[in-house]
Amino acid sequence: MENSKSSQASSLIWYFVLTFGFSWLFWLSPVLSSQGFFTLPIPNMVCVIIGAHGPLFAAVVLTFKLAGWGAVKQLIRSGFNLRMTLGWWLAIISIPFILTGIAVWVNVVLNDYQPDTTMLTQPLMIVPTFLIMFLLGGSFQEEFGWRGYALPRLLTLSSPLMASLLLGTIWGVWHLPLFYISGVSQSFMPFGIFLPLTIVFSIMFTWFFQKTKHNLFSALLFHTAINTALSLFPPIEQKIGGNQMALTYLMIAYLCLSLLLIAKEFTFWRTKLVSN
Repeated sequence: MENSKSSQASSLIWYFVLTFGFSWLFWLSPVLSSQGFFTLPIPNMVCVIIGAHGPLFAAVVLTFKLAGWGAVKQLIRSGFNLRMTLGWWLAIISIPFILTGIAVWVNVVLNDYQPDTTMLTQPLMIVPTFLIMFLLGGSFQEEFGWRGYALPRLLTLSSPLMASLLLGTIWGVWHLPLFYISGVSQSFMPFGIFLPLTIVFSIMFTWFFQKTKHNLFSALLFHTAINTALSLFPPIEQKIGGNQMALTYLMIAYLCLSLLLIAKEFTFWRTKLVSN
């Protein structure tokens, strides 16, 4: 890793430029197609999935440029380091399911929400869904970049809290084109709720990453658990004008948990790492 702050900052800028450039380039066609400019000869989701590899693409290119293929292999291997204590495994997997389940239940009670219970009635689909979410649902495509490349560098430039807030904001904005692509779940979500949700998610990602001694697998596992929980307990109705309140409740739940963690370990959150 680079030593100087200026090189770290420059590396981060290039990472964000490459990530956004790659992803938004592939997402532009389905955005225009969804807005009626032309008809794509392939499903929108093909371009969406390819574009989602932007963070991985940027991380691999820049890591190779800085240190060669050996460093790239080390980065990929770090994403499959399963050596975490049982407590962290349980926390990382269970928190998304518990909070998402509570958010949906609250919406059912308060607003008579009728969630899609397809996966609840087919529990054998949970494990295959988990694996699909790991490989194609964002974890593999994104976390080698956001938490594998960007977060460690941000942590040498700012406190864990500021790094989380900044990265969470950029991560949320990166998703923006998806809100204009038909058939994508984000197209039914209010961006004003989605963005703060990615920010509080980012705080949790940083907490797990730091507490597991920078184990990148914690990020891939948490991202997978989040997306699988959203499939098991869908917080939104995928239709125009549908009931989306569970997403708000979910954001509030993660915000409360994040504030609790920050209050409990305030020194941890405001102490910047020493660059090595």
